Amino acid sequence: MTKTLKTSSDLAQDAPVVVDHRPLSPVSQWFPIVLVLLNALLSTFAEVFLKIGAMHLPAIVLPPPISFVSAIFSWWVVLGIFAYISSLFLWLVALPHLPLHLAFGLSSTVHLLVPIACWLVLHEIVPLGRCLGMILILAGTLTLGLSHESRRYYNRTIDPS
Repeated sequence: MTKTLKTSSDLAQDAPVVVDHRPLSPVSQWFPIVLVLLNALLSTFAEVFLKIGAMHLPAIVLPPPISFVSAIFSWWVVLGIFAYISSLFLWLVALPHLPLHLAFGLSSTVHLLVPIACWLVLHEIVPLGRCLGMILILAGTLTLGLSHESRRYYNRTIDPS
């Protein structure tokens, strides 16, 4: 008994697609964007937690050949890992509802949030050049977000069954 693999074009021919052109409600239109921005916020928390965890001694220190594994015994590192997993969950929930180019562009807000969090929480110095770059990232992110508002209709697929 031989099995044949189906290509993506074969699968696309099997399933009929119906395009729905009804306008989206303001809540459903902005909800995926909010999820992507929350994803960036959780990623920022994760970075700060991992930095704090890397600076503090872990609760359990292993012998030298595997001493690098000791870092996972820090509560800060565990919080950072949990924040990353949570941000991944939000990303996966938002991604089917937004074009990838928009979602990925909006996720760049993490490049704004991490330096701000490092300055506020870790008391790190953020150079002037980086601040100027952050302003440009903010301008690009706002441009992406506002261009999403003007698009009232999305091609949404509906299962006809």
